[in-house]
Amino acid sequence: LEGGLPAGEAPRWSGRLAALEVGGRFPARLQAPATLELGADRVRLGRVEIEAGDKGRIRLLETAWSPTQSVLRGDLAGLVVETEPRRRDGRPRRNADPLSLGARWDLAVGRTLEGEARVFRESGDISVEGELRTRLGLEKLEAVLNARGDRIDLAVDVQGKELGSVQGEAGLRARRGADGLWSVPPATAIRGAARIDMPSLAWLGRLSQESVELAGRIRGDFTVGGTIESPRASGRIEGRELGFTLVDQGLMLAGGELDVDFDQERVRLERLEFVSENRVRPRENRIPFERLTATPGRFTARGELALDSGAGDFRFDADRLPLLQRDDRWMLLSGGGTARSTFESLALDAEFRADAGYLEFAEALPPSLSDDVVVLGREPAPAQQGGGFAVNADVSVGLGDALYLSALGLETRLAGGLRIRLQPGRPLSAVGTIETVGGGYRGYGQNLTLERGLINFQGPLDAPGLNIVALRKGLEVEAGVAITGSAKRPQIKLVSDPEVPDPTKLSWIVLGRAPDAGSGADLGLLLPAAAALLGGPGGGMTEELSRSLGFDSFSIGQGELNSTTRTRSSRVLGSGQTVSGGPSVAGQVLSLGKRLGPDLFLNFEQGLGGAATLVKLTYQVSRRLSVIARGGTDTALDLQYGFSFR
Repeated sequence: LEGGLPAGEAPRWSGRLAALEVGGRFPARLQAPATLELGADRVRLGRVEIEAGDKGRIRLLETAWSPTQSVLRGDLAGLVVETEPRRRDGRPRRNADPLSLGARWDLAVGRTLEGEARVFRESGDISVEGELRTRLGLEKLEAVLNARGDRIDLAVDVQGKELGSVQGEAGLRARRGADGLWSVPPATAIRGAARIDMPSLAWLGRLSQESVELAGRIRGDFTVGGTIESPRASGRIEGRELGFTLVDQGLMLAGGELDVDFDQERVRLERLEFVSENRVRPRENRIPFERLTATPGRFTARGELALDSGAGDFRFDADRLPLLQRDDRWMLLSGGGTARSTFESLALDAEFRADAGYLEFAEALPPSLSDDVVVLGREPAPAQQGGGFAVNADVSVGLGDALYLSALGLETRLAGGLRIRLQPGRPLSAVGTIETVGGGYRGYGQNLTLERGLINFQGPLDAPGLNIVALRKGLEVEAGVAITGSAKRPQIKLVSDPEVPDPTKLSWIVLGRAPDAGSGADLGLLLPAAAALLGGPGGGMTEELSRSLGFDSFSIGQGELNSTTRTRSSRVLGSGQTVSGGPSVAGQVLSLGKRLGPDLFLNFEQGLGGAATLVKLTYQVSRRLSVIARGGTDTALDLQYGFSFR
């Protein structure tokens, strides 16, 4: 600023605005000095031109104030509104087309209000961040403020290829006081209306962080009345051909219609209905597919919500609703329930049954971290202790007579039911029993028949009790596996009829006969099965099988004698030898070992797919030095020295 106060006159500063510059994200710079007068009865700013950003320009053509008259006149062009993040170097991303705004204003405030102010889109678009970056396809964005006499009116018009159209207008009357100042008292009457027409909801689905697809169109009409301190709103929203899909989960709802009516007191859900046809046939042929899908499934909901208290009362019903629609995850659901709410709580009571379903999962569980492993930067948020939104739920689920499961080698039908409860401050709990009806389990190339399969829930949902028995039927000895305990701590043991030792039970399961103690092929299958089935690294039945033949170590690997490259393996004994987890013995090498003394070890290797044989005697001279003598298919004497890098 440059200027001063003339002596002997009424206080009035006169000068000029010589320079103005703002840095940072929104830079601005004054292009030329502008005159400026400041006094008790007058403020006047001369013509001002400001450069804003790369292309922006602001012009203040006339700015003046006095107790009886104020004038504002100017325009703006090229003001960029960036909604996309910039590159690391601070420059805009390539192919970015940010929204560019312009504005014009010419307003006079005196004994009356006169003039107009407009903000409008010049070019560009708005980009919204989501799973996929989505542009609204803006074609028009304009807001116009008109002042005439004592009336102020505002009109908004937004149109876009994705967004559709949003239009609205509102108006009120201002009041001029005895002091000449204009104001809008709280008791001022207002009026307004708005309309929304969105021909497609697909772009909203792309904003989700999940694989969500939305379909359908929405129209709405709204009105506002009353006063500023006590507005009264009402309106109606209609949705047609609505669809909601979770792609990964196979959840698919289609053919939806929505009718909502509201006023200043309550919101009424007159109708939410999905009439959804089945589009996918499950892989399970035992499901009565044609009968169940002859007519479309249906979901309906209705109710109302009081806006002053949040008290809501809703009812929902489903009839053969195709909830999951993938050939490997398919389900029809029927039932209904109620939901009652306040601003602080929600109470849900419902009862459902599965009309039919087929659930297929991978043969092996995906790898996962143990519960006691915490990844830095991904620590779980601390549990909220009260004070939040309280949810009470009591949901009964019946599995019906056509729900089939194929998972982890298990093929069966599920029956029974659960009552699931959720209460504030308590873990999710369940009461009920799920049982298997027929079917079997496929493991180690054999089919085991499910004699009994019960999963009992009497508390936390993640800790049911297990009572499962699967047998290989039709043999002299019917052997199998029994699983008891809880899902968190299952207890697995071998069973048979008649009762035989555990190694024999395992042989009847895997081989269908009693074990042959002299067969390396038998051992190559039984020891991996024992380690995998009963989970023991050493000891237990695995050790019993080894010790019963009088050796200390056992391993099976793929390759040539004395150069075995092992497949996925499990440790057998403390000697460091391993047991192969491969399912086949073809092309593998069987290795048996016996410790003759503290430093002397005898090893026998036999090719399971040929006649190659090797006897190896190893003497450990020191921690690093050993002497190895070999005889058989290959005869040699080796001196081996080992070292490691740290």
